[in-house]
Amino acid sequence: MLIFGHTGVTVGIIKACDILINRPVNIYQPDSSSRFRLAVGKKWLPLYHRLNGIGRQVGPIDYRIVLLGSLLPDIMDKALWLFASSSIFPSGRDYGHTFLFNLFLFICGLVLIKYKKSWLLIISLSSIIHLILDQMWDMPITLWWPLLGPFQRLENAGWLSNILRALFTDPGIYIPEIIGLVIILVMGYRLIVRKSILNFIRTGAMG
Repeated sequence: MLIFGHTGVTVGIIKACDILINRPVNIYQPDSSSRFRLAVGKKWLPLYHRLNGIGRQVGPIDYRIVLLGSLLPDIMDKALWLFASSSIFPSGRDYGHTFLFNLFLFICGLVLIKYKKSWLLIISLSSIIHLILDQMWDMPITLWWPLLGPFQRLENAGWLSNILRALFTDPGIYIPEIIGLVIILVMGYRLIVRKSILNFIRTGAMG
């Protein structure tokens, strides 16, 4: 998955969770007019209260940080793979794509949130979504490093042409890119219509 796939889909997921968690509590109140609605409401309400508590701890989402976190594994690994020693960064999916690195970020994010600083938790969650979108379970040696041995080596010659070819021929690449681009365009259009672009640049708020 490439830039728009990661950024757009991650922003869409985080935005959907943000809306779900911060909806008014009376929406989830049990409805006594229907047994089914009453049962569903009673089951959902405690979970909603827990999620709402998490939402209050996290506070307003800074979507600039979401964008950064959505690309963090590639920012780390791809740049170092291209420009650093290939013996240390052999494949372009190395340390930033490991469960260990992302677990470390997540734990540090949980620690910081106790001090009302949510930025690292948001980065870690966005980075974890990156791993899911990359289907890292198909690369267990990288995902579970160092348990299964060293990273596998991948040559970087012709990497750009390979990416461009996949972008036009591989549905696993171009479909997520189209979806992500549509999400980014919709979010951008909303910012323009609401005249909120400067506010987004300053605060990361997406409304």
